[in-house]
Amino acid sequence: MPPRATVRPRSYARSRSYDRSLAAAAALLLFAPLTATLIATTPAVTAASGASTPAGTPAASFAGITSGNWSGYASTGTTYHSVTASWTQPRISCTAVGAVSIWVGLDGQGTSTVEQTGTQAECTAVNATPHYFAWWENYPDPESPYRDSVRPGDTMTASVEYDHAQDAYTAKLTDETLGWTETKSFPRYSGATNGSAEVIAEAPNRNGSRQPLANFGSVTFTHAAIDGRTLAAASAATVTMARNGVTEAVAGPLSTGGDSFTDTWKHS
Repeated sequence: MPPRATVRPRSYARSRSYDRSLAAAAALLLFAPLTATLIATTPAVTAASGASTPAGTPAASFAGITSGNWSGYASTGTTYHSVTASWTQPRISCTAVGAVSIWVGLDGQGTSTVEQTGTQAECTAVNATPHYFAWWENYPDPESPYRDSVRPGDTMTASVEYDHAQDAYTAKLTDETLGWTETKSFPRYSGATNGSAEVIAEAPNRNGSRQPLANFGSVTFTHAAIDGRTLAAASAATVTMARNGVTEAVAGPLSTGGDSFTDTWKHS
């Protein structure tokens, strides 16, 4: 996604205050354009990550995409107007410093902006208490946290929609377990093309540097849809997180219904 210049006003050293501008520059180096045979995407001009930095261009084709910081499913090749999914917030342990962001969004895969919302879990020190929170972002603006609590085991439902008439987006996040819902509307930046839609687990940036991926075990996304169609119907491709030859997270196959999958941690 667009460089998630996350500025998380929190005691955790603003672990979410990921400097998107620096992330964007780094992304250009981390995600060099690769050839895509079946998925037509535009090389990322700016990196997006906040819980996101844009993942970059497809490394392969329809069969799959390789990213240095994303794992999940993404659709590219046309314009998109909505994406939604549900998941159970995974628990992480602070045996090492790291973070994981879980979200849905538009743009970011081969584009220079990202419109997204989701949750993050992070460990800023070994043996620290994990911190969980929710956020939304309209990159290149900084990430904005919600004040609501998030706990491991909570059922989350997220969506991002584009309204052509208003030329604006609406990000909505609901904690079904705690009973809260947050809705944010924001205008479309001129660079936003709605060129991709994603359901992702990510190793986010902090202060311009990609963080180690926290061991989140696995997270299962359900009821995932792009423009009202299942991921299968939307021809979404798998996104595998791999860096320096090491696979860090893998998205499993889609369910029979085409709208569910499990993303599994492999390595920090």
